[in-house]
Amino acid sequence: MGQIGGQDGGGGQASEVPPLSNDPSVIAAACEAESGVLHVGLTRLRRLTRDQLNNAIRDLLGVEGRPADALAPDERMGPFHSNAIAPITDLLVQQAAELAARVASEAEGRMGLIAPCSLADDDGTSCATELVERLGQRAYRRPLEADEIQGLVSLYELGRQSGGASRGFRLVIEGLLQSPSFLYHADVGESGVPSATPEPIDGHGLASRLSFFLWNSIPDAELVDRAADSSLLERDVLERQVDRMLQDPRAGATIALFHRQWLGLSELPNAQKDHALFPAFDEEMANAMLNENARFTDHVVRQGDGLLSTLLGADYTFPEGPLFDVYEIEPPNGFTPGDQVSLDPSRRAGILTQAAFLARWSHHNQTSPIHRGIVVRENLMCQPLSPPPANVNNVPPPVDDVTSTRERFAQHVADPGCAGCHQFIDPIGLGFEHYDAIGKYRATDGLGEVNAQGEITSAREDLAGPYYGGVELAKKLAASSEVADCVANQWFRFALGRIESTDDACSIQEIHEEFKSSGGNIRTLLSQVALSDAFRHVRLTASEE
Repeated sequence: MGQIGGQDGGGGQASEVPPLSNDPSVIAAACEAESGVLHVGLTRLRRLTRDQLNNAIRDLLGVEGRPADALAPDERMGPFHSNAIAPITDLLVQQAAELAARVASEAEGRMGLIAPCSLADDDGTSCATELVERLGQRAYRRPLEADEIQGLVSLYELGRQSGGASRGFRLVIEGLLQSPSFLYHADVGESGVPSATPEPIDGHGLASRLSFFLWNSIPDAELVDRAADSSLLERDVLERQVDRMLQDPRAGATIALFHRQWLGLSELPNAQKDHALFPAFDEEMANAMLNENARFTDHVVRQGDGLLSTLLGADYTFPEGPLFDVYEIEPPNGFTPGDQVSLDPSRRAGILTQAAFLARWSHHNQTSPIHRGIVVRENLMCQPLSPPPANVNNVPPPVDDVTSTRERFAQHVADPGCAGCHQFIDPIGLGFEHYDAIGKYRATDGLGEVNAQGEITSAREDLAGPYYGGVELAKKLAASSEVADCVANQWFRFALGRIESTDDACSIQEIHEEFKSSGGNIRTLLSQVALSDAFRHVRLTASEE
């Protein structure tokens, strides 16, 4: 199945080779053309995202909250955050300096817990040196060079002379947090020299890459040790570390983040709904929807059976507060937030029939078959659509009490200027019409019963065809090889912060095959991404071919 629109270049991320099609025959041909020679996509220099900075600051210094949210918004690569394109501005440099100062000031109160020795009692620099070596290794995700150590110790001495040990400590923290070695993903090959041919990533780079993939933060002590003795480079050790890390709650938070970005749910708390039509919708309800999404995805992937079919088809969820009214059910006896609750399987099936997705992809006063259809087409089928014309009228038709959403939006497929794209979007999105603009099930729309007839076109044989309603759609998606391959691609993109290219064909082919062989087990998928050649190797300059 070819792409409908232009190539998905990941928000403008340039590449010397084209993005890889999701067509199995194209992937197989591209892999065969490599003739057994190792190829991997070009490694991009990326700044940490705001989420990654917040987590790294927490794990490094114990400073809670979200201080990095004061930085400029992250760039996007498809649905995911990845800062690899835009140049650094003076404003961003200033924001990073201000962030470092605020965090250092807050960390000062924890100096006795952070420093490995008593800075106040040390008249020399031995304690400061030990602090710099230990804290610096965690911040930079590698051992520091001698000149780096000396520079930070000199910074400490400068601060101590003017304001005592606490002032010196603050300056060290500010220096660490403003260093490119902290602010950027530094993926380095074993040779330490940029290479146009793939080479294995070094142990510390692999530990960092793995930790940001599964925890969205810096490595812990065990990963650092496995990097230092190079055992992490061994396939079986790496696989055991993936299993260990998936048992940590930090993996649950990362899994929730992946799904929040993949389905575009992050802006849900800012959504506005017509209060006259949806008086129950407020910030509390929006946050309850996101909490439900986080609990459900973490449960399925880490604690449950791990299957994609469960993610897309489960008849249970983890609601709280106002969501019981949305789902029109009563809390079970003894219920506490976090408990699993059964839903009507004729009305609900998995993540796409949960309130977060349905409310996020609706207008303020009506549903949006266009937005819902686009997310399925682009994010679950990996078929990017061409952007609409610059002069397109994107104002939704006005709501009335007589016509249904299907009737109001029929103009898209009737208008030849719109039908080119909307024929691939609307027939998918209209299958969600049983769910209103906050995700509540409805039987009527306008003057008649809801018509939730849908159809998927331009898809593989196991996905194409008609269906009726959200539950049938969920079943079709869950059984589709095209969706399984797309989900695998999305995790690959999330892990490496880039779109897969033709140079990644053999890695992608192996990931797809192993995912299918596992029955669609997402835990297996995450392990296979980490074990892939693309993940364990770097290529830092473009090929001269």
